[in-house]
Amino acid sequence: MQYAGVMTAEERFERIEAALHGIVEAQHIQADAISQLVRIIGSYADSADARMKRIEENLDGLIRAITAEHSNGKSGR
Repeated sequence: MQYAGVMTAEERFERIEAALHGIVEAQHIQADAISQLVRIIGSYADSADARMKRIEENLDGLIRAITAEHSNGKSGR
């Protein structure tokens, strides 16, 4: 005889299975979000590296120009 409000083993198993499925789905969503965030950060880092390289190249060119100007006996004054 089964009392009202008492779950069978199968009902408990199904309830646990549904809860675990929900947890797994949430973990997949979080993993996808983290993966997307890593890609965005990687893209930002690549862009920052490219900008820094251009700054360094411009600075090197400026240093060469100043050095050449001073080597030719010219002062900036």
